[in-house]
Amino acid sequence: MKQKIGLIGGLISAVVIVAFAIYLATNSIPQNIASWIMWTILDTLILISCLAAGNKRPWLPAGYTLGAFLVTLILLTRGVWHWGTVETISAIGATAATACWWKLGPKSAIIASTLAMTLAGIPAMNDAWFRPDPASWWLWGGVAFSCALSCYGAKAWTIEERFFPCSSFIFNTTMTILVLR
Repeated sequence: MKQKIGLIGGLISAVVIVAFAIYLATNSIPQNIASWIMWTILDTLILISCLAAGNKRPWLPAGYTLGAFLVTLILLTRGVWHWGTVETISAIGATAATACWWKLGPKSAIIASTLAMTLAGIPAMNDAWFRPDPASWWLWGGVAFSCALSCYGAKAWTIEERFFPCSSFIFNTTMTILVLR
């Protein structure tokens, strides 16, 4: 039963983020494209790292990768682009963590990539702090819920099983609060 909960968490993350991508195609919800580009790259690295570390059920990173890729594609087609100091600092941190991914083993790479994901989210957090937009609350809240399910459904309390879902839960809960305030 616990394994199915982890799978459900991964499926919910994919459905929520893909639904958000579709919603973005027809509605104007401000999103930071720099964050989404970095998230797409880092989600892919985390998925690969989880598989390399022996995680046989990386449903959450798989759902994130699919969803972030679609959101990024839609944002790129809309031509909305902003790059400033916050995005540059975030990209430097994400690049450093990605470099660590190449040098470290899979478990350390999961930690480095997850930290880079958080750094990649700083531009989105900055936008949510200064210009909260409640239109995206269901994205962040839905993904936070999927992370909670993935944390519970993980096989063991190990880096490869729980670090990413638990860290993502904290980030997405914070984003939910920021966009709703």
